[in-house]
Amino acid sequence: MTKDLNISEEEKRAIVNYLSDKYSLADSEILNNWLAKNDKNKLLFDQLSDIWQASNLKNTESRIDINQAWNDIQEQINFNQYRRKKIEWNHLLRYAAVFIIAILLGGFGYYFISENSRQISEQQFVEYFAPLGSRSFVQLADGSKVWINAGSTLKYQNSFGINNRNLILSGEAFFEVEKNKELPFVVKTSEINIVAIGTKFNVKAYSEENTIETTLIKGSVKLESSTVNLQDNILLRPNEKAVFTKKNQSVEVIHQSEEDNVLKSDSNPKMEIIRSVDPVPIVSWKDKRWIIKNEKLGLLATKLERRFGVNIIFDNEVLKEFSFGGTLEDENIEQILKIISYSSPIDYVIQDNTVYIMANKNKMNKFKKLLME
Repeated sequence: MTKDLNISEEEKRAIVNYLSDKYSLADSEILNNWLAKNDKNKLLFDQLSDIWQASNLKNTESRIDINQAWNDIQEQINFNQYRRKKIEWNHLLRYAAVFIIAILLGGFGYYFISENSRQISEQQFVEYFAPLGSRSFVQLADGSKVWINAGSTLKYQNSFGINNRNLILSGEAFFEVEKNKELPFVVKTSEINIVAIGTKFNVKAYSEENTIETTLIKGSVKLESSTVNLQDNILLRPNEKAVFTKKNQSVEVIHQSEEDNVLKSDSNPKMEIIRSVDPVPIVSWKDKRWIIKNEKLGLLATKLERRFGVNIIFDNEVLKEFSFGGTLEDENIEQILKIISYSSPIDYVIQDNTVYIMANKNKMNKFKKLLME
């Protein structure tokens, strides 16, 4: 029983705060120290997590009565231990039919926790999704901050900050990482992992795109992969960008020379390390001032589709090659298209959530004349 384990009030508070998703850095230190004391504490923590989930003890209020929450947990443990002594296995199965979700999450009590139930508990994920047309912000249990771009998913195990700091990203996110040398911060994408201890960096890894981009703002990150052969110790320094091209199963790592902006390689997939980039336009998607720097309309259209939840159709592929640069703040999609039309030979029509972009013949002729002069 929990009363026999000599758990202090601050340890109880740290456990309840973790289970109720109201976890702080102070709770992290207390909980980690408690778990490190002995294996019995680790087993008990698995039990508490299972009972919390199974018994729907989560509190949605901003404040939690720690003692009441702890009493609820202990009563559930005592009840389950009593049931263990009283009923045969077939009766337990009938009981489980009433509480089937609890069984799936790992069992009722201390004596019923097995290795499988602990593995199930460890595999529970927290997931954040920013739908098209929106962006999200998350502060993680370890204090790290994450900005999630539209059309992106971020998920991690419920043991994040205790056993590991691993996250899985599909899409784009900006990370501001709290230092913890004992637990490296790892962002896993479809083909490469970005490992950091304390740093600021941006990752763009949409599944429908053929590249994975990592831009470092501060600190350092290491790039690794379990699916392709990357050169050892690929480290980024501030204001460097790594562009990984998804293709075959061997990789050539190349670096930008002082003379060239980007080096080309015949190997696929390839990793391009681009030095001395301006990171501000790359990460400005998360800020009020969205900075666009000489971006081709074809690439910009994809970003506009995600940002505003629209579908953009060009009637002429040539229009995708025109570039646009500028700073946007609170403009809606129609206002942005109007601004673009001032510097590019386009007209546009918006019908519901679809944007049609057409060539403006008069402007196109003027552009051709300018190019010939």
